[in-house]
Amino acid sequence: MQEWMLFANEAPRFVDPIVAASIASFGFVFLHPFMDGNGRLSRFLFHQAPCASGQLAKGQVLPVSVAMKRHEAEYLAVLQSYSRPARERVQVTWIGEGDYRFEFKTDEAIYRYWDATRCVEFCFRMAEQALDVELKQEIVFLARFDAVTRRVNAQIDIHNNDLATLVILCLDNGGVISNKKRMRFADRVSDDAFDLVEAAAREVLATVGGDLAIWRAGLHDGARLLGNGAQRPWHGWPIDTSAETP
Repeated sequence: MQEWMLFANEAPRFVDPIVAASIASFGFVFLHPFMDGNGRLSRFLFHQAPCASGQLAKGQVLPVSVAMKRHEAEYLAVLQSYSRPARERVQVTWIGEGDYRFEFKTDEAIYRYWDATRCVEFCFRMAEQALDVELKQEIVFLARFDAVTRRVNAQIDIHNNDLATLVILCLDNGGVISNKKRMRFADRVSDDAFDLVEAAAREVLATVGGDLAIWRAGLHDGARLLGNGAQRPWHGWPIDTSAETP
C-alpha cells in the first residue's frame, strides 16, 4: 500500500494523467484494502488524478464514472481479466467473523508488475466518452432543466427541491409526470402545478431545432457544470457496486 500511495500521489504530475488515473484506480481495487467500498473509492481516485495533474482547473471533474456505468459489463470484464486469475493463486480460509487466513501460492510480483494495458485502454475510452458524449448530453439536459424551471417559476411557486425533482422526472419521462409520482407529492403540489410542469417540459422538449438549439443556448452552462456542479442537478447515476468482483 505504501508504494501504491506514493504512485497515486506523485504519478499524475509526471505521467499522462489518464494513464496514472487508470493504474491508481484499478490498482486500488486489485489491492482491495477494505471489506467494502473499494470500487467506489477507486472511481474517486480516478477523478482525483486528472485534478492533481494540474490539467483541470480547480473544481472541474471529468464524469468518467457516468461513462463507466453505461459500459458496466466492459468495466467488470476488464476488472476480472486480472482479478480472477490472481485470486486463483490465493487460498482464503474463513476462520470467524472478520477473521480470515490467506495463503499465497505465488509471488507478490503479480501485484507489483501487473499488466495494466487493458485497464488503461478502457479508461481512455471512458474518458473520451465522458468528454464527447456525457458532458454534451448533460449540458443539453441542464439547459432544458433551466428552461422548464424558469417557465414554472414565472407562473407559480413550488418549493425548490420539489420543483427540481419534478422537472427531472418529467424530462426523463418525455414530458409526463406519472400518477405514482403525482401521489407522492400530492400533499404539497397542486394538480395545476403538475400540469404546468408537464406543459413547460413538453414545450422545451419540442423546441424548434432540437438538441442543437438547446446545445447552443446552453454552452455557457458548461463552465457552471464543471466548475460549480454542486449547485445544479447532476443527471448521471453513480455506479452500482453490488456486482463488483474484487
